[in-house]
Amino acid sequence: MDSIAAMELEIGYQVQDLPKMIQPNKINPDCCLFIGSGDSFVAGLIAHYASKRRAISCNPMDFLLNPCIAYKRQIYITSISGRTNANILSSKVARKHKIRTTAITRTPESILAKYCDDIIKLSYKSTGVLTSGTIGFTSCMLSCLSLLSDVKELNYIDKIYFQAKVEADGLLEKHFMDTSSFIFLGDGLLFPVGIYGALKVNEIFGSKSYAYTVEEFCHSPIFSIRPRDTIIIFDNGGYDKKRARLLSKRLDKISHSSLYVDLNNLTVMEAVLKSIFLTQFLMLKIAKRNGLKDCFFTCNKELLKLSSDFIYK
Repeated sequence: MDSIAAMELEIGYQVQDLPKMIQPNKINPDCCLFIGSGDSFVAGLIAHYASKRRAISCNPMDFLLNPCIAYKRQIYITSISGRTNANILSSKVARKHKIRTTAITRTPESILAKYCDDIIKLSYKSTGVLTSGTIGFTSCMLSCLSLLSDVKELNYIDKIYFQAKVEADGLLEKHFMDTSSFIFLGDGLLFPVGIYGALKVNEIFGSKSYAYTVEEFCHSPIFSIRPRDTIIIFDNGGYDKKRARLLSKRLDKISHSSLYVDLNNLTVMEAVLKSIFLTQFLMLKIAKRNGLKDCFFTCNKELLKLSSDFIYK
């Protein structure tokens, strides 16, 4: 199976499997540190924002360089494979400092799980084909988020999912999207969703992509944009409900077309899920429109080997 076809199937699996990821036991956000890389880091970052920054989310290297950031906290190390070397080393360092650790992983028999005190197993359907992460990311995200807050049953997930699919089609009909460069803008919880989107662009198209908050974008990155850049703006209100929409309108006025995604009038969980689903559908549909069969990262064997050597060895 081609990796784009596998990604499409795994996007579809989310409707049935994600509600199973809600964790029944709640923890004190002030006593929590999430560690992860790539998509897993973003999953913890969403939980960090949802906790009003009480929980901490960091890259494993941040912890390895400064273990004291885990003072009076329990560590949750998120890794689908449980093979990431920096995560494994983090669990060993945590054990040395007598810090309790929990592995959030799909692979309970992994080396990471072996060195952690507890395990939260992620059980979801997968094609088994190497592809850009979708259901793995959302499973991690929901597990992290539900540890900190009371996430209700996701009985609305199918509605949000199909809304995102329809809106992705609508955006593609109105806007030409070049795959040369993407910029994602969002505030609060939607900023890490933008980071997730940027990572998907890197993996699927091998293109440059960036994520910023709306305010930070206007300070300096705005001067680097070009007319063919695809600028996606997520708006869930924030402190100024007109700010993101105004930015989109003014960019359009000066021939820098933007995609404005209105997430107002949704709950926090609905906005997060819809923005993630919309991002996944946009990437999938652009890939199919351009005739891609495989994600860029699966085809570039030299870069893939270089990446894997640094991550897993």
